[in-house]
Amino acid sequence: LDQLPAELAPAQVREALTAVIRRMIEAPGTFDDDGWLRIGFAGRQPDLGEGYISTGSLYLCAAGLLPLGLPPSHPFWRDPPVPWTAQRIWRGDNLPSDHALRS
Repeated sequence: LDQLPAELAPAQVREALTAVIRRMIEAPGTFDDDGWLRIGFAGRQPDLGEGYISTGSLYLCAAGLLPLGLPPSHPFWRDPPVPWTAQRIWRGDNLPSDHALRS
C-alpha cells in the first residue's frame, strides 16, 4: 500500500482506473450472452488472445478492483478528482512519464 511515486496522486490513479474500467465494461461484446467476459481489451477481440489465455485468465482483470480494499478515508477515495498523466500530457503539461514500480 501507498507505494506510489511522489508525483502520482492516489486520486489520479483512481480517475485513470475508473476510466479504463468504464471503457472496458461498456464496450460492446465485452460479455457473452451468459454474462461471461470475452477475450479482448475493449469488447470481443479474440485475435488479441494468446495460446495460454482461457476464460479464467480474463478474470485477472479483477486485480484492478484491489483498491476496493482501501478504507473510505484513504486519499484514493477521499481526494477530489485529479487528471491522470495522459490527460495532463495531452493538454501540454511538461512532466515525466509514469513508470512501473520495481521491488
